[in-house]
Amino acid sequence: MTMVEVLKNITQKRDCKISNLGFGFGHRIPQKREVPLSPPKFDPNTPLMIAEIKRASPSAGKIGDISEPTNLAQIYLNNGAKVISILTEEDYFNGSLIDLMSVKNTFKNTTILRKDFIQYAEEIEISYLAGADMVLIIIAMFMDDKAKEIELQKILSECKKYSLTPLFEIHNQRECDFALKLEPSILGINSRSLHTFEIDKNKALNLKSLIPNSIKTIFESGIHSSFDGYLAGSFGFDGMLCGSYLVKNEGKNLPNLIKAYQKGKKQKNSFFSAVFQKLYSNATPIIKICGITNIDDAISCAEAGADMIGLIMVKQSPRYQDQKSIKEISKALNKLYPNILKVGVITNEKSSLISAKELLKEGILDCLQLHSCDPFSPNNFASTDLREADFNFYICVNLEDISEYPKDFVSPFVLLDSKCVLGGGSGKSIPLEELQKLKNNGIDLFIAGGIGEQNISEILALKPKMVDINSKVESAVGKKDIMKVKNIIQIIKTYPN
Repeated sequence: MTMVEVLKNITQKRDCKISNLGFGFGHRIPQKREVPLSPPKFDPNTPLMIAEIKRASPSAGKIGDISEPTNLAQIYLNNGAKVISILTEEDYFNGSLIDLMSVKNTFKNTTILRKDFIQYAEEIEISYLAGADMVLIIIAMFMDDKAKEIELQKILSECKKYSLTPLFEIHNQRECDFALKLEPSILGINSRSLHTFEIDKNKALNLKSLIPNSIKTIFESGIHSSFDGYLAGSFGFDGMLCGSYLVKNEGKNLPNLIKAYQKGKKQKNSFFSAVFQKLYSNATPIIKICGITNIDDAISCAEAGADMIGLIMVKQSPRYQDQKSIKEISKALNKLYPNILKVGVITNEKSSLISAKELLKEGILDCLQLHSCDPFSPNNFASTDLREADFNFYICVNLEDISEYPKDFVSPFVLLDSKCVLGGGSGKSIPLEELQKLKNNGIDLFIAGGIGEQNISEILALKPKMVDINSKVESAVGKKDIMKVKNIIQIIKTYPN
């Protein structure tokens, strides 16, 4: 069952309950509002952290008992939450308006979001009387139906009447375009697809680029680690809405999530936003030329149209570059091609990670490629838990068959390389049939290993998102053949879609 079907079932059941019990779902709602109105307050230095009281969902099933929602709300507030979101849908999320009234009556000056499947204008007055300060408006529920669009206008009029703040929720560009016409003050971008239940954080993060800076944005769903907070901050979101991840840890992970967000917000490096923009707006794959060892090759590759260059920081590699050389190459590129992305390639050594992170901090590098990552433990690298990472990285695994493709990783994407003694740069390719199997399973392909003019067409037929090219465009180890580089980039950019 898709989320669209679940949405239809929820609204039908709500319709039935409203007919039988009224807009208060049979609960005793105060005749007048008994608590202060507390609209959300944004702070440029910290996220508007919306922490959710959520017992269950159609996608996750049972999440937590939460017998006393006020206790969980207290923990959230103690750990930095600015808003408490209360799921009040009863049949699929095990929520209730009773929860909302209980929490608001206990924490009278706290901003409370009523998270539900609001369908009718009359529900806004009920929300106001119950103590809500914000209400969720799911844009997908009102599109492609004139009567529902009219009802949405009534809902927004009631929100204005009662001074409730609507949080518009969108999932894709079409919903974004619809929502922007409503001149929202706050937009929530939900990374969970309404059609498949699947999370696509990258696409949701990229939607942020379509929204004017004057509109506050909230990142919703798919937050499973502090690193997700870092990503939300680095993309410039103004806040996050988080449920299951916080409920399962009883809010103890909230301070780390906020801290990672703040680190992301402060850093000026736009690596992931640049990459995702290319992924979703370009028909051609991202082109990375790796193993750069000198300024001339770096500039020539940038001039030829590469999107990224890779600088190898592994001492055992014949293409190894020390910090001094990397700084010189980076500074030369920044003068002529400031938009080309500079990636430091390291393997599983703590000292290498520390050294590379320093170059990130200085702005010499834009991202780290964590090479030869263990596919069966993809969130651990160089004694570091990547779920708590607060820097730009992606993992690279050496793969011979699809059983080695990692699961449950926090990396925004996975670069696949062939297996060899040094982990990369051998000229050996990943078996095409294994890449095809991954493609058939709906996995986006980011491919390295033995890519050259002789096999680039076969690789491009797989519609990869990124190609990482190294030894096959060299005249000697560590020296790029610029004609080969130009030729392969030309083939990539003119390959029929």
